[in-house]
Amino acid sequence: MRKVVGAVLIVLVLAAVAYFGVASQQPAAAPRPAPSTADGIPAGATGAVVEYVHDGDTLFLDDGRKVRLLGVNTPEIGEHLECYGPEATDLLRSLLPEGAPVWVVHDVEPLDQYGRSLLFVYTADGLNVNLELLREGAAEVEMYKPNVLLRDEVYAAQDAARDARLGLWGAC
Repeated sequence: MRKVVGAVLIVLVLAAVAYFGVASQQPAAAPRPAPSTADGIPAGATGAVVEYVHDGDTLFLDDGRKVRLLGVNTPEIGEHLECYGPEATDLLRSLLPEGAPVWVVHDVEPLDQYGRSLLFVYTADGLNVNLELLREGAAEVEMYKPNVLLRDEVYAAQDAARDARLGLWGAC
C-alpha cells in the first residue's frame, strides 16, 4: 500500500512540476492595438508554421515556401542597409517567431516573378501582420494590380503611421 501511495505522490509531483514549469515559460501576451476590419482569420486562409524571418517583409514557412508579404515593402538590411531596416526586421520577428502557427491567404496572383508566395499573413489570434507593419511605421505600401486585396485598409494604415510619424516616418 505504501508503494502505491508513494508512486501516486511521485506522479502528482512530477505532473505539477511539468505543468507549472511549462506554464511559467509561456511569454506574456503583448498588448495589441484595436483590430481593424481586415484583422481576423479570413475565409479560405490556410494554416502554416513560421520557419524563420529573413527580413522585414520576407519569411520562410516550414513547408518550404518563401513568402513575400503582400502590399508592403520594408527597408533593406544587410549589404544594402537602409534606415529602419533592422527595426522592421525585428518587428516582424517579434510578431512571427520561429515555430509560430500562422494563417496565410493569397490574392489574385499567388507568386511573384521570383517564385515567392505573395501572402497576407495572420497570427494565430487573427492579427494581420502585413497591416501591423504599416500601422507601426515599419513598412510602406507596395501594391501591384491585380493584387489589391485590402487596398483601402493598407493605405489607411500607412497614412495613420505617417501622420503620427511612427517608425520610419519619424526616423528616416
